[in-house]
Amino acid sequence: MAKGIEFEELDVTSDPAALEDLVEVHRSRMTPTLLIGDQVIIGFDPEQLDQLL
Repeated sequence: MAKGIEFEELDVTSDPAALEDLVEVHRSRMTPTLLIGDQVIIGFDPEQLDQLL
């Protein structure tokens, strides 16, 4: 838990279902892909993270 925010980390290298979800549901082939509410952030964007959190 960072900044007091709970999160779930999924490892797409060892979890085939997580990889399928990443590609099929979120249309991403890149990590990190972050889901915050209904927003999907592909790649690391600290400014956007601060706005959403």
